[in-house]
Amino acid sequence: MCINDSVATKWKKKSIFFDLSYWQYNTLPHNLDVMHIEKNIFDNFISTLLDLEKSKDNLQARQDLIQIGVKPELHPHVLSDGSYVLPPALFTMSKKDKMMFCEVLKNMKLPKGYSSNISKGVNIKECKIMGLKSHDCYVLIEDIMPIALRSCTPSNEVLTIIVEISHFLKFICAKVINPIDLDKKQKEIALTLCNMEKYFLPSFFTIMVHLLIHLVEEVRLDGPVHYRWMYPFER
Repeated sequence: MCINDSVATKWKKKSIFFDLSYWQYNTLPHNLDVMHIEKNIFDNFISTLLDLEKSKDNLQARQDLIQIGVKPELHPHVLSDGSYVLPPALFTMSKKDKMMFCEVLKNMKLPKGYSSNISKGVNIKECKIMGLKSHDCYVLIEDIMPIALRSCTPSNEVLTIIVEISHFLKFICAKVINPIDLDKKQKEIALTLCNMEKYFLPSFFTIMVHLLIHLVEEVRLDGPVHYRWMYPFER
């Protein structure tokens, strides 16, 4: 239905939920699912670092930098035959570093019930990680990635960002959260996202990455995420 037929507005539809008598008193009308946010952020990191199919660093992303007029050091170079060369970024890993990271995931031993068999989907030769479930991504980004990347991340700045994201998600997913820490975490994640903009391409910032800034406020309004995320329904 139209909100106002007599006035030309950009938004033409109104959710039927707003007709509910109690909807105006609902402090959290739209819940953000931390499970899928966490999985998509992990996919962004792992695909970009290992240069997989879903990598956010490609020719189109580099050409966007030219159009926007930022990060001139990362602009693609055109060769005489018409092909392009992409200059390495701070997050670009060498073949040796990628294989080292995959070897860590392939050979790690985890307690029974801690996660699924992550090593089963790791291909060291091709530097690929496949078949991960949402809970595997949860375990990797919160506990394993900051340690596994310590010796093979090309720059300390990128490693610091991954560690900060890991600590933030671990805080958000905790069963017990001290409300006093919420303001501090809100400032920290805002600073982390600003640092990410310095070192990662604009294409890295999908809507899921942006939603990190809203998770603290949702905890403040509705408590720990364990009562709101999708794990009970998907596992």
